[in-house]
Amino acid sequence: MTKTSLSLLLVDDSRIARLSLKRQLQSLGLELALLEADSADAADAILATTTPDIALIDFNMPGRDGLQLAESIKQQHPGVRMALVTANIQDALAQRANALGLGFLPKPTTAEQLGTFIEQSRQQEH
Repeated sequence: MTKTSLSLLLVDDSRIARLSLKRQLQSLGLELALLEADSADAADAILATTTPDIALIDFNMPGRDGLQLAESIKQQHPGVRMALVTANIQDALAQRANALGLGFLPKPTTAEQLGTFIEQSRQQEH
């Protein structure tokens, strides 16, 4: 069974950042079902009822940070492909993300970077 559509969860406390990511994703021309959360807790509420294919997660958020959320998603939904999307581009943070199996996309992102990550995620599904 081939999926024509991907479900993608955007988690960022900045509405403007989510809007920018949405525009870039929509510019790729992919069939995406976009879900949005403004915090780790809001993401948990979404994840209680649905499992996205991909999650793009900001690092710096009030409450739990993006790596803490990613650890939780990995335990509860191990098949979700994730990337940390952050302006905090320290090597140590990138290494922590990599150790969890997350992609690492520096902000501001480009549509090309997002498209590459999505394509790699699709290939890893098969």
